Amino acid sequence: MSTKLVLVINWILLSLMLANGLWVMWDARRRGKPLGEIIAWGLFSTAFFGIGLALYLAWGRHLPSGKT
Repeated sequence: MSTKLVLVINWILLSLMLANGLWVMWDARRRGKPLGEIIAWGLFSTAFFGIGLALYLAWGRHLPSGKT
Protein backbone atom coordinates (compact mmCIF):
# COMPACT_ATOMS: atom_id res chain seq x y z
CA MET A 1 0.00 0.00 0.00
CA SER A 2 1.19 3.48 -0.68
CA THR A 3 1.87 5.89 2.15
CA LYS A 4 -0.77 8.35 0.94
CA LEU A 5 -3.47 5.68 0.91
CA VAL A 6 -2.57 4.63 4.45
CA LEU A 7 -2.76 8.24 5.63
CA VAL A 8 -6.17 8.73 4.00
CA ILE A 9 -7.52 5.55 5.60
CA ASN A 10 -6.07 6.63 8.96
CA TRP A 11 -7.76 10.05 8.76
CA ILE A 12 -11.06 8.46 7.74
CA LEU A 13 -10.97 6.10 10.73
CA LEU A 14 -10.04 8.90 13.12
CA SER A 15 -12.86 11.04 11.75
CA LEU A 16 -15.35 8.20 12.21
CA MET A 17 -14.16 7.65 15.78
CA LEU A 18 -14.54 11.34 16.61
CA ALA A 19 -17.96 11.57 14.94
CA ASN A 20 -19.05 8.47 16.87
CA GLY A 21 -18.00 10.01 20.19
CA LEU A 22 -19.69 13.33 19.42
CA TRP A 23 -22.91 11.61 18.39
CA VAL A 24 -23.00 9.55 21.59
CA MET A 25 -22.36 12.69 23.67
CA TRP A 26 -25.11 14.58 21.82
CA ASP A 27 -27.57 11.71 22.25
CA ALA A 28 -26.75 11.31 25.96
CA ARG A 29 -27.22 15.06 26.49
CA ARG A 30 -30.51 15.02 24.61
CA ARG A 31 -31.72 12.21 26.88
CA GLY A 32 -30.93 14.24 30.01
CA LYS A 33 -27.92 12.33 31.32
CA PRO A 34 -25.68 14.06 33.90
CA LEU A 35 -22.56 15.83 32.55
CA GLY A 36 -20.17 13.26 33.99
CA GLU A 37 -22.02 10.43 32.29
CA ILE A 38 -22.12 12.33 28.98
CA ILE A 39 -18.35 12.81 29.05
CA ALA A 40 -17.70 9.22 30.12
CA TRP A 41 -19.87 7.72 27.37
CA GLY A 42 -18.36 10.04 24.77
CA LEU A 43 -14.78 9.19 25.69
CA PHE A 44 -15.52 5.47 25.98
CA SER A 45 -17.26 5.29 22.62
CA THR A 46 -14.47 7.28 20.95
CA ALA A 47 -11.67 5.17 22.41
CA PHE A 48 -13.40 1.82 21.79
CA PHE A 49 -14.98 2.67 18.44
CA GLY A 50 -17.22 -0.31 17.60
CA ILE A 51 -17.60 -1.76 21.07
CA GLY A 52 -18.35 1.60 22.71
CA LEU A 53 -21.12 2.44 20.27
CA ALA A 54 -22.66 -1.02 20.57
CA LEU A 55 -22.64 -0.90 24.37
CA TYR A 56 -24.14 2.58 24.41
CA LEU A 57 -26.92 1.60 22.03
CA ALA A 58 -27.66 -1.65 23.89
CA TRP A 59 -27.27 -0.44 27.47
CA GLY A 60 -26.57 3.28 27.94
CA ARG A 61 -29.66 4.59 26.21
CA HIS A 62 -31.91 2.58 28.52
CA LEU A 63 -30.41 3.78 31.82
CA PRO A 64 -32.61 6.19 33.73
CA SER A 65 -31.65 9.83 33.33
CA GLY A 66 -30.62 12.14 36.15
CA LYS A 67 -33.82 14.19 35.78
CA THR A 68 -36.54 13.85 38.39
